[in-house]
Amino acid sequence: MLVLFGLFDGKAKAQLNWQTFNVPGAASTWIDGIDGENIVGSFILPDETSTTGFLYNRQSGVWTYLTAPGYDWTLPLAISGNTIVGSAGSNTSYLRNGFSFQNSTGWSFLNSPLHGSELEAYGVDGFNIVGEVSGWAFVFNGTEWNHFKSPFGDGAAAEGISGEQIVGSYYSTDNYVRGGFVKNNESWTLLNVANAAETLPRDIDGDKIVGQFRENSTGPTRSFLYNSGSLVYLDAPTAESTYAWGVDGETIVGSYNDSSGASHGFILTVPEPSAFSLLAVGLGGLAILRRRRS
Repeated sequence: MLVLFGLFDGKAKAQLNWQTFNVPGAASTWIDGIDGENIVGSFILPDETSTTGFLYNRQSGVWTYLTAPGYDWTLPLAISGNTIVGSAGSNTSYLRNGFSFQNSTGWSFLNSPLHGSELEAYGVDGFNIVGEVSGWAFVFNGTEWNHFKSPFGDGAAAEGISGEQIVGSYYSTDNYVRGGFVKNNESWTLLNVANAAETLPRDIDGDKIVGQFRENSTGPTRSFLYNSGSLVYLDAPTAESTYAWGVDGETIVGSYNDSSGASHGFILTVPEPSAFSLLAVGLGGLAILRRRRS
């Protein structure tokens, strides 16, 4: 189903093309990552209690269902080339683990030197996998681990990676309310939606960053696209909450909740730069502070 949704900026009007995407027969569908024609996510069937992962190629229409061996649920969260990363866990305990999956080599589970039972892999770009383990953000290149925390809070999670740039979130152990950051080598940028109670950057591709925010602690989740100085709020039509999780080129993927509580995936096409500027809310909507870590 293709839905056209208009946003207005004064007399200017532009459209975002929202496409709802559901796994056939699923009670709920979540899309988390995209690379070219391939999207990854998860779904749950009616009367089931565990989620199953999927890989779907939009060009060929081929589905691949993903179930991590030894775990009850599987959440593929990002894809880069032939590599899918995510998390898998148990229904009866908090036990969970990050994984890397390739059709050619199968499943690999990640074991950080800090690993207990709380490692999750959130993003991938080439050989580099990012995520969170025991309150530390990490980058893993296949052989070496780099664990770090941001200068803005006690805990950190690395959510997405594009080249040398990493986006993620920080939090204080006093209240666990999260804010966002961009890390470029040792240069840090604080990235928060102005006046929001919480901001969560989720993915990055070049100059584009997508994520989520809440205007207050009990309100719905909204999403945003930040692109070269322009900020656009993303609210799926008829949605109670909207969750942007991945971006690749001109395409954003994520999920939204309807009034019944069911989740649906979405694929969103970003307009050309000239039309994009009509959607922007301006830098007044984003609080930016650059800092170099000493």
